[in-house]
Amino acid sequence: MDTREALDLSRRLPSLPFTLRQIECFLAVADSGSISGAAAALHASDSAVSDALTAMERALGASLFKRQRSRGATLTSDGLTILPLARRIVTDGAELTASVGREQSSIVGPVRIGLINTLASLILPRLLIATRQNYPGVHIEYRTGDLGTMLSAAEGAELDLVVTFDIEVPPEYERVALTTTEAMLVVSEEHPLASRDSVDLSEVAEEPMIMLDIAASRTHTLEIMSSRGITPRIAHRTADYELCRALVGRGLGYTLLMRRNVSPETWDGRRVVYLPIVPAPRPVEVLVAWPQNPLPPRVAAVVDCAKQLRGEMMTSLGDRLG
Repeated sequence: MDTREALDLSRRLPSLPFTLRQIECFLAVADSGSISGAAAALHASDSAVSDALTAMERALGASLFKRQRSRGATLTSDGLTILPLARRIVTDGAELTASVGREQSSIVGPVRIGLINTLASLILPRLLIATRQNYPGVHIEYRTGDLGTMLSAAEGAELDLVVTFDIEVPPEYERVALTTTEAMLVVSEEHPLASRDSVDLSEVAEEPMIMLDIAASRTHTLEIMSSRGITPRIAHRTADYELCRALVGRGLGYTLLMRRNVSPETWDGRRVVYLPIVPAPRPVEVLVAWPQNPLPPRVAAVVDCAKQLRGEMMTSLGDRLG
């Protein structure tokens, strides 16, 4: 291509009214909720971030934030509209940079992960360490919550990956299985069935139940009970995993929880027993999932680190029980 052709091409390409740095400032303020928080994250001055936002708003002809001294900066309707697009631009820019290098040092940038509450403590600490050791330029940002919230954030490009069970995950999502687990009956160590090797759920059908009231867990529990013709007598509901165990430990009812290698002692000093169910319910996979699209190198690197943890995940969930 000669100079004239290059000049003609540049004239045909649209010129962008904003810079990549302005988009980075926009995203940093959106994530932190304030100019000062964004400045700290970007190692810049408050005035530099504020000026970048003002210039971007002027270029777009729209107000992106409502700025209040006492409440920081909150996204306007226009700001919310461009948020996923801005994240995509930064992601594509990072991928472009990484695509010309094959060394791990060229893979850099943030990876945003959402984990359902009951899996976060099991997976996140190991994943943080593995990523730091293998890809020091990648920084994991994380949040925990229920599956519905995590999926909505992933659809809005606020999250790159979701760690969850394979319950109610949209079929169009790409996924990598880390390990498998299964539901078990959990009772107080003083329960008449506590010394058994396995239990048929019909044996507790008339007893009060403590429901772990998290969407995916609730759905799976009710499916298991329904498949055995049992309508549980729910005495208590809680979204708190340890509170659920504590209520069971006090003899207030039984519950169904996923098998995992945790202490039988509850936080208030009582003990619970995990019993295999017969017939055994279907195995449930622990997944890293994401909306269908090519993964940027930084996100693919974290998925690779998660795969390396498969053996540790199985140990943490305990040996497979028949």
